Amino acid sequence: MPARRRANDVISPLRAFLFAAALSTALVLVLAPVFPGETHVSAGQPAFKTFRINGEVVASKGAALDQDMIDRIRGAGLLNNTVEADDAAAAVIVGIIGASLLALYLYLFQPREVNTLARLVMVGLLVFLWVAAAKVFLSVTLPDNDRLYLGYILPVGSAGMLIATLLDGGLAVAVAALLAILAAFAGFYMPDARNSISDDPLQALQMPVAFLLGGFAGIFAVRRAERVNHYAMAGVAVGALTFAILFAFWLLSPEREGVDLFWMLIVSGLTGFGSAVITVGATVVLGVMFGVTTRIQLMELGQLSHPLLRDLQEKAPGTFHHSVIVGNLAERAADLIGADSLLVRVGCYFHDIGKIAKPEYYIENQIDTANPHDKLQPNVSARLVSEHVRIGLKLTGRYRLPARVRAFIPEHHGTRLVTYFYRKASAHDPSTDPEKFRYPGPRPQSRETAIVMLADSVEAVVRSSRDRSHERIGELVDGVIAERLAEGQFDECDLTMRDLRVIADSFKATLRGIYHPRIEYPSPTKAELQKAGSAGVAYLKPPADPMEAPPAV
Repeated sequence: MPARRRANDVISPLRAFLFAAALSTALVLVLAPVFPGETHVSAGQPAFKTFRINGEVVASKGAALDQDMIDRIRGAGLLNNTVEADDAAAAVIVGIIGASLLALYLYLFQPREVNTLARLVMVGLLVFLWVAAAKVFLSVTLPDNDRLYLGYILPVGSAGMLIATLLDGGLAVAVAALLAILAAFAGFYMPDARNSISDDPLQALQMPVAFLLGGFAGIFAVRRAERVNHYAMAGVAVGALTFAILFAFWLLSPEREGVDLFWMLIVSGLTGFGSAVITVGATVVLGVMFGVTTRIQLMELGQLSHPLLRDLQEKAPGTFHHSVIVGNLAERAADLIGADSLLVRVGCYFHDIGKIAKPEYYIENQIDTANPHDKLQPNVSARLVSEHVRIGLKLTGRYRLPARVRAFIPEHHGTRLVTYFYRKASAHDPSTDPEKFRYPGPRPQSRETAIVMLADSVEAVVRSSRDRSHERIGELVDGVIAERLAEGQFDECDLTMRDLRVIADSFKATLRGIYHPRIEYPSPTKAELQKAGSAGVAYLKPPADPMEAPPAV
């Protein structure tokens, strides 16, 4: 079922039409260039390739040509490079259909990452460049009369891998399918390549299938890559599946030879290697050019050695610890509902980064110190607490964090009340205006920021509760989710009721693991006390190992 179209969808019918028109024009221009005349050959010169007519070898590559050979080759049209009107018409039809289908996909499914004109241009540019590369490269390597399989070195699968990494997995699959067809069409468009199909008709099917399935393998392997070695594994997947497809068609070929396997293995390895290298390199370049948050950026930001996170750990250790725990909660829940778990984890690390400015105003950092809010009016305290959103946005802007990461700072609070101080103010004045105690928002715009909103609240509520039994944790988690639903905080994101059930179960399991009951250790024996005393060491009770020690009371 196509996704429901909304009033704020970026890809409008007009924009989809213009995209289709521009891309189809570009594809037609690259698919149907007109080459004048025919390839010039003369008697006595060596053949630049092997010429076959109806399966019969007329001249082998490198053999000296005589006039009789030239006449037969010319008569079969194997030297003709002129594109006829019918050929041009075929290229026009294929180009228009391909561009229109891609534009229709974008309009119907509205990939949420293609949310700017620049990113739409990037999609069209990638399709155009890979079709142009196929036209140039395959015109040199086809027909494959010597069965070297050189055309399969072309890393067509890297286009889908790039789109899966930068934008959307579904769109990547659509682009991979389109490119497999267009690349094969570009390769067999020229007359001499078409003539070779009569000798081995399976070539016309083998190439699009290898490009298609190899691209799919790369997309599935790289879509949620969280480490650089995942890109290498994606390249291995592309190469392995390409080899498997070539081998399957090789078994059907009546002219197969053992040496073919060697060339198939070489070209499969090269296309896998090329796909991985191009994906890693182009991801960085395209991410900067078109403002896309890349997986590589997120992996770097996920390291706790980032300067902002180090400052948070030093200046607000309680907030830092809270952020790490929220990250663990939210990452597991995001993974279970198919959200971007890497983005969620990074967003959690930075969601409260603004508390660096005044850490003492937040309860998690008040260790053996007086609470400054005791001397302030509730409205002043609420303003100071909510100020960490503005400061966080300013800090992350200074450090040039991606927009998708910065979105967690305001959206994890949404438009909620600064509840504690609002209720404190209302206790003195029931007519207190709640709007003066709200965070600036906006509400969560994505599933990822909505998950962090829930994880942030749930962690704080459970940590502040004296009763952390399994039943009480379940009640607290369900209560937080019900409250956020009642407040309408999820009205602007794609979180479903089923997602909320999965998230709740995940939170409960994680929190119950954190706050599991521990046994009370008996007093040390006399032998233990004597041994510790003779060594001049004071015996600790409970045991020093924090994994064994019962909770402090």
